[in-house]
Amino acid sequence: MDHLPALPRSDAEQVDRFRELFLDAVGLRMRSDVPIGTCLSGGFDSTAVLCTMAAHEKAGMGPRDNAAWRHAFVATFPGASNDERPFAEQAAAWAKVDPTFLEIGQKEALPDLERILTDADDIYLLPPSPIWLIYRELRRQKVVVSLDGHGADELMGAYRQEGEALAFRLRNTLAGFSSSSDWASRGVDLLRVLTIKRQGHYFLRGGLRDVPAQLPLLGDDDTLPPDWGSLNRRLYRMFHGTVLPTILRNFDRISMAHGIEVRMPFMDWRLVTYTMALPEASKSCGDYTKLIARRALEGRMPETIRMGRRKIGFNSPMPEWLNGSLSGWVTSLLEQKVPAFAELVDEKKLRAAVDRLTASKTWGWESAGRIWPYFNMKWMLARYS
Repeated sequence: MDHLPALPRSDAEQVDRFRELFLDAVGLRMRSDVPIGTCLSGGFDSTAVLCTMAAHEKAGMGPRDNAAWRHAFVATFPGASNDERPFAEQAAAWAKVDPTFLEIGQKEALPDLERILTDADDIYLLPPSPIWLIYRELRRQKVVVSLDGHGADELMGAYRQEGEALAFRLRNTLAGFSSSSDWASRGVDLLRVLTIKRQGHYFLRGGLRDVPAQLPLLGDDDTLPPDWGSLNRRLYRMFHGTVLPTILRNFDRISMAHGIEVRMPFMDWRLVTYTMALPEASKSCGDYTKLIARRALEGRMPETIRMGRRKIGFNSPMPEWLNGSLSGWVTSLLEQKVPAFAELVDEKKLRAAVDRLTASKTWGWESAGRIWPYFNMKWMLARYS
């Protein structure tokens, strides 16, 4: 709270200040004595970075800026539900960049999977295969610095799917409630577990009394401004203690597996403290999140992306993979005897759920995200026991 700056008085001045800070944040990170590039998804964050890099060249680069910045790398998933190639093409055309498209299909599911899991060295929602593969491609093309869009979601209220306004408000309300006391936090944890149980995706041994309490996280005891609502409080926790630290750790491990330095303009400390100080209405209002950034970049990126409301995420196409080429790997893994895993997980229930989804080829994003961590955990325990 001590680091939050005073805000300009008018909305227009607040937008101008955000634009000024973001432009400078990108410009500072373009200083390099080696070629630089970006990982482009076609979403708002990566498009904002790429188009702002182009704007710096148009305005005239400084003596320390690297003119060899026109390297955009796009992971595409042909035929998959999370393929954003058309939007990435729009962003690249706006910035006048000829991108490198890296196609990731069924045949990419298995060959490097265990190397990828080893480099990630953690249990996560989904395997970070696209991240690993695209940073490997940067290295192959001798682009060893990437300006990426991390931090924007946690700063400005994203992770909201189009048409999920009610669910978004509910998540904010629960986050505000859980931050009020330890017993409230415990109650929200148990509610989450009950929801996952009803979905048929909970396989840990023991009843509700055995559900572990959350460990204290960085920022949990921080004194926040008394006028902050549930959204700002939720974003503060996501930024400092939960979502963003996990993302940064994972991307650091995966990028450095190939010797790639990742720079993040949205994580510029001046931009972070300024955005934290903004009222909730500047971040999420009506049907839109990241409202201050959308307003600040008007006319500076493709309009369909600037005002787009989709939120896909940079993930492996797991429904397609689990319904196809990854099913054999999963079956083989579940057949292994790993005592440490059996102590924690009801393997009979897990196997029944997996067999049902695989036989009917009905794996979806929800089931993949809930069940993959069990596969990830068993693989790690089998490898290191």
